[in-house]
Amino acid sequence: MLSLNSFSQTDTTRVSLRNNIAREVVKDLIRYDGCTQELILTQEKVGKLEEKDSQKDVIITLLNDKDKNNQFIIGQKDSQIKEYDNMTKDLKKELRQTKTKTFLYKVGTFLGIMATSYLLIIK
Repeated sequence: MLSLNSFSQTDTTRVSLRNNIAREVVKDLIRYDGCTQELILTQEKVGKLEEKDSQKDVIITLLNDKDKNNQFIIGQKDSQIKEYDNMTKDLKKELRQTKTKTFLYKVGTFLGIMATSYLLIIK
């Protein structure tokens, strides 16, 4: 770097300002420090709010998935109930058919025994 006496200050530790200007500079520096701290805190707050927002989005997604699963389970339950109703109707129908067949076999057997007995008695 090039440094010439005419362009550089010889005493950099001392700056001479009027008293009222120095007070304004100090006030501005204090305000600047306060503003930078406030900015840092605001940025942290914004970051935390963004984290909360993303967590809420994740929770909403999980709840939507859970709702879809519950709807699927409800649909399966309804289809199972319909299937059980159909099976019950089919079983009742089979039971009636079985009872009818059993009754007819009993009647046929009784008539056969009676006819056989009658024929045996007649001869």
